[in-house]
Amino acid sequence: MHSAGMKFVEIEEKTGIKANTAGKIWARRNNEYHGKSAPRSGRPHKLNEPTHEHIRNYILQNRETRREPLQDISAKLNLNVHPDTLHKALIGMGLGHRIERKRPWLSPKHKEARLNFALKYSHWTREDWRHVEFSDEMSLQTGCNRGNVYVWRYPEEEYEEDCCAATHKSGFKKIKVWGSMRYGSLSNLVVLPEKKGGGKFNAREYVDVIMDGELFNRWQQGMEELGDVIMMEDGAGYHQGATSIRRRQYEKDGWQGWGPGVWPANSPDLNPLENLWHILRTNINKWKPKPMRKLDLIAALTEEWKLIPKYKINALINSMPRRLQAVIKAEGGTTHY
Repeated sequence: MHSAGMKFVEIEEKTGIKANTAGKIWARRNNEYHGKSAPRSGRPHKLNEPTHEHIRNYILQNRETRREPLQDISAKLNLNVHPDTLHKALIGMGLGHRIERKRPWLSPKHKEARLNFALKYSHWTREDWRHVEFSDEMSLQTGCNRGNVYVWRYPEEEYEEDCCAATHKSGFKKIKVWGSMRYGSLSNLVVLPEKKGGGKFNAREYVDVIMDGELFNRWQQGMEELGDVIMMEDGAGYHQGATSIRRRQYEKDGWQGWGPGVWPANSPDLNPLENLWHILRTNINKWKPKPMRKLDLIAALTEEWKLIPKYKINALINSMPRRLQAVIKAEGGTTHY
């Protein structure tokens, strides 16, 4: 504008830039910084880019280094900086100090079985999955809580193996319930009988209480409504033995199922009923006052179970094709489901 003959006062009227400022910009237009301000002097960074790369490589080595506190990282790498300085540097790299997620422990054999299952049924559509009855048990007391563990990771590494804690399925305690679901339908919620001395539920009791009861009823209803239905059961210990004999008896009448030996072990992410249990627990935790007696808790569970809307059930069933693709992408490993 000034080159075209405009005065700085006129430039101010046109652009709102003060005439004095415009004059200074014009004066330094040909300096060595091409019109930009000269770099200001200041204290150099204590952690330069090569050091950042060294820190990053160290932290991402394995499970242990991802969990080390700032002071230990600084000492082992001889950084000689305050933990706050190191923390700011890690944040600048995109590494946040985030809560460790808990996922089932998966051995190479588990991963192989999960991947094979996912590949075998990867062609199934939503309509196919609507013919599957998913079942599972839940305990409201899942053992002691060791508190949150923090791990250094990038946001997209939330479910990476090194960033998760392995969980092992333990025996059921206190209130134990069984339920099942298929597209548009929930079973009745069955409270498993409490055994004297806290003994474990066994195969014979599972046959009497579940297989010959609500699970059988769900199978019959499914066959009447859909023409065919697959009954899914996981690999819990009491789903074997006597229950295998009962399944063979039912197969003569058309029973089809994914039971122990077929359904991949340690795969809650492939059973959408697990998500329904989470919804149920969340809803119970919202009760004020919370149920303190066993009978009150059973009543609350039964009430909340019946209130779960069908659209949530259907959305979970419809997620099955995506779940299988996630397992395939993870090569049988942990998924975000």
